[in-house]
Amino acid sequence: MKLKVITESEKFKEDNDYRRFFVIKVDGKEKVNFLDGEPEDANISRDFNDIFSIPNLMLSAYEAGKKR
Repeated sequence: MKLKVITESEKFKEDNDYRRFFVIKVDGKEKVNFLDGEPEDANISRDFNDIFSIPNLMLSAYEAGKKR
């Protein structure tokens, strides 16, 4: 399993009003994506809905660890 965490990009910040983001890719596929949004939208059902994929990510990591 190849894991990549992306947290900074000057170009992205400049192009998007200096907002920040956090992305997790597993084997080249984006699995989780959090992006700063407007404060009134900062809730689970909108900006943070990728938290629901955390259990599957944990299971994937566990399975990858068993294969080592």
